[in-house]
Amino acid sequence: MKRRTLLASLAVGSAFSGMASAQAAYPARPIRMISPFPPGGGTDLLARALCTRLAEANGWTMVVENRAGANGTIGLAEAARADASGYDIVLGQQDNMTLAPLLTKVAFDPLRDFTPIAFAATTPLLLLASANSPYRGFEDLAKAARAAPDRLTFGSSGSGSNSHVVSELLARRAGVRMQHVPYRGSNPALMDLIGGHVSAIGASIASAMSAIQSGAARPLAVTGAGRNPSLPAVPTLVELGYDVQITNWWGVLGPAGVPQPVVERLNQAVNVQLGQPDLIRTLNDQGIEPAPASAAAFASMLRKEAETWKGIVAEIGLRLD
Repeated sequence: MKRRTLLASLAVGSAFSGMASAQAAYPARPIRMISPFPPGGGTDLLARALCTRLAEANGWTMVVENRAGANGTIGLAEAARADASGYDIVLGQQDNMTLAPLLTKVAFDPLRDFTPIAFAATTPLLLLASANSPYRGFEDLAKAARAAPDRLTFGSSGSGSNSHVVSELLARRAGVRMQHVPYRGSNPALMDLIGGHVSAIGASIASAMSAIQSGAARPLAVTGAGRNPSLPAVPTLVELGYDVQITNWWGVLGPAGVPQPVVERLNQAVNVQLGQPDLIRTLNDQGIEPAPASAAAFASMLRKEAETWKGIVAEIGLRLD
């Protein structure tokens, strides 16, 4: 009897030893990072910058896969269904992690079906008009919208996106009415803005920077707490007298159940890269502010975000389904 107990104990000990060894060797094969939006936007830019740096610094093989659609929720659903070994991760953000689940039916629970791994970065939303438009600043747009309710149009990266909800919140608090035009991502919205098909749009600075630099688009205001270093001349909405202060964010997540040693390994590796001066400069040039944090701090932030946005969605009375 004692011999059987001893053998069982040895077997359990061997199993735990094997698990620890496997986790210590992580990663032993390529890591896939899902970018849940199309190429060319801020999410894809950050995903590729992070994966490139992680691969170069650690000798890892990193693969970015775009799984766009349904305002980023298709990519998140795929990540939630993946094996929890740490080889399938996703770059989630405010749109798909906190807003979409409040507005429509999604195939995941943002607080139960994911393992928060590393908070990555923040950026304000940027309000833009075409360079050929008569709007030199946000107040010009607001004045025109008040004079002709529902005549002007506001494009977003999709129904239920950060840019959509912020536009509805701003319209309510600024006392204006504009027609919402949803697009499949910020780049199509930007192209229609430049072409004169919509009056204004909301987009990340990273998505809009090339159009601003080429002179095709004109920034009107940012939604952050302070002016963004990449566009220091662009005022905040708070400066302009509007009670709207919203900051978008990105974070690395895995499916529920990723082993803690793997979470710690990834968190440490991501945080090291987010602290590198050259990457900070690269991201700052696109209006993105690196914000390394522990996995526990990221998890806490997700819970708070869910409550904050629940209040905002209730205030504007928005429903999509």
